[in-house]
Amino acid sequence: MLGAVLEDLDHVGLPDQLAVSAGEGMRFSILLPIAALAGAVACGGGGGGGGGSVVTPTLSAGFVADQPSPGPNTVAMAQGTKANDVITVNVDITDTSNVFGAAFEVVYDSVHATYLGYSAGSALEAGGNTPVYTVSNASTGRVVVGAARTGGTTTNVSGTVPLIRLQFQVKASGSFPVTVQNSSLYDNQQPTPQSLAGISWFAGALTGV
Repeated sequence: MLGAVLEDLDHVGLPDQLAVSAGEGMRFSILLPIAALAGAVACGGGGGGGGGSVVTPTLSAGFVADQPSPGPNTVAMAQGTKANDVITVNVDITDTSNVFGAAFEVVYDSVHATYLGYSAGSALEAGGNTPVYTVSNASTGRVVVGAARTGGTTTNVSGTVPLIRLQFQVKASGSFPVTVQNSSLYDNQQPTPQSLAGISWFAGALTGV
């Protein structure tokens, strides 16, 4: 018996506060995928009866960070939770002030990994804020992320705090680089938020063993 994959898609809008300049060429579409993986059951029988056993993945997924010890004013990917061939990658902000929102693209090897979905972090939620996230995987091998606080307020991130969590399924053994492109953290200037200066971004590699 084969399990089913369920995807629920909700469409929401991105607030005007996260407008970016035309020069950056960023447009965000909204796709909120929540994927659940079901295991496969292999059945067999012989003689007068039959039986079944659950087949579990033998591949173990992981993530190797380009910067395992990020300093102030950085956004860096890090390994989060994992289960068999599924790995959560945290996108963490470290010691950064005046953060209103973020926009970036994650490029991954779609031949050897599948993007499953995302969950909110806690950096933008500081002070009880309810941020808006827009995440799109409309282009194969590329996840476009936009996130912004509501109410026009900024937050000062102290320590290393997840901005967002991205989940992948690794499909093969090996090391598969992940890169970040078109990346910015933003302040809350009006009418157009501006990129925060001096922010370093780090990615890493998905692994399967």
